[in-house]
Amino acid sequence: MYKAITLLAMTALLCNCSASSRAKEEPLAGRWEGVAEVPGHHAQVVIDFFLRGGENRSDSIQGSEERLTATISLPAERLLGKPLVNVRYLPPHLHFELQAAEQRIVFDGQRNGDTIAGAVHGGSVEGPFSFRRTGDVSSPPYFQEEVRFHNGDVTLAGTLLMPRTAGRHPAVILIHGSSTPSRNDFRFYGDMFARRGIAALIYDKRNVGGDLGGASRVDMRDLAGDSLAAVGLLKARNDINPRQIGLWGHSQGGWVAPIAAAQSKDVAFLINFSGPGVTYAELNKYADGMRLRALGFSEAEIWQDAEAQSRVNEYVRRGGDNQTLQTFLDEVWRKPWASHTTLPRRTPSEAEIHSWLQWRNLDLDPADYWDRIHVPVLAMFGERDDVVPVAASAARIEAALRRARNKDVTIRIFPNAGHTIQPAPDFLDTMLNWTLQRVTVVR
Repeated sequence: MYKAITLLAMTALLCNCSASSRAKEEPLAGRWEGVAEVPGHHAQVVIDFFLRGGENRSDSIQGSEERLTATISLPAERLLGKPLVNVRYLPPHLHFELQAAEQRIVFDGQRNGDTIAGAVHGGSVEGPFSFRRTGDVSSPPYFQEEVRFHNGDVTLAGTLLMPRTAGRHPAVILIHGSSTPSRNDFRFYGDMFARRGIAALIYDKRNVGGDLGGASRVDMRDLAGDSLAAVGLLKARNDINPRQIGLWGHSQGGWVAPIAAAQSKDVAFLINFSGPGVTYAELNKYADGMRLRALGFSEAEIWQDAEAQSRVNEYVRRGGDNQTLQTFLDEVWRKPWASHTTLPRRTPSEAEIHSWLQWRNLDLDPADYWDRIHVPVLAMFGERDDVVPVAASAARIEAALRRARNKDVTIRIFPNAGHTIQPAPDFLDTMLNWTLQRVTVVR
């Protein structure tokens, strides 16, 4: 998952670059398409430039770079309309930046007529790009409304993508993964649903960091509460069908969604996109093992990591002598494989055990919620997922839904696909067609 997100970010920056160049006598605002190349990846990119204030002509843009904004889209990577930052254009030079995976990726390029070319750099990313202006930016075939909703004292903000037809529309709420906190991370999927007559709510994840190293400090059940607050927002609208509001969750979101649905009679369907069916305790061992195996470490070393994980987990559950565990961790971290794992460098403190998501939800079992789900379920996985143990997750989810006597269950495992279920040519059609068969679209 993290590799995929970083790759998208890198490529996105390249795209930004393309948008930056422009000749003064010609408009920069508009759509630019082309190719960005970084080591091991060749991406088709779309960059849209805008002038603040809704004016997309660039007659007066020279010397007023503060009015220029830009977004990047990578259709093959399912990224749509991701905002770029620090967009500066002093003809013919253009500069863009993208904040991705805790690193800043920088683009610098030049425009020459209808083309922009340059280089991108940041972290391990470095390579050329080239883009050509293809015309104006067209408006999507749906309305976009900024919305706010509340879960207790937490306020969340998002964008509702609403079909243009009059009437009460079915709707889907898109729930984040652990490393995809922005509403724009899932705009591609929201756009896909909205174009087919299903309203889609994308929203920004609440701040999950804290003073303790920025680790996630929000309980999964609180995140489920956020998604239920979103359900409440949609249910109260007169342009949404209150009986056809579903939840869609990717990765961690596929864990949060059943927690929410198990607590509410207002959720009409559930789509799980690479969401685990096992606990964090099992998930971390699996992800560590896949990472170490890919890096060439032996099965014996992978077993050592799993044993070390078990020892830390037992301390978190039952306590013990913290110095003894610290001595053990010091020894483990001398091994070459340790730095590639999720093992902590030091004994978790009491504050961390009670606040960090990894520890407070260590044994939170998704199956305990799946066996309370009675609405239609679509669960999808990539066979080669290196984050989620697919076989175990699919089997446990299926067994839980069987206990719930759920009669409308579809589980698909896409061959040769990873955590983002790519490559899988029929993935999007499978998801969209399944949903359209269970809702009533307003024509």
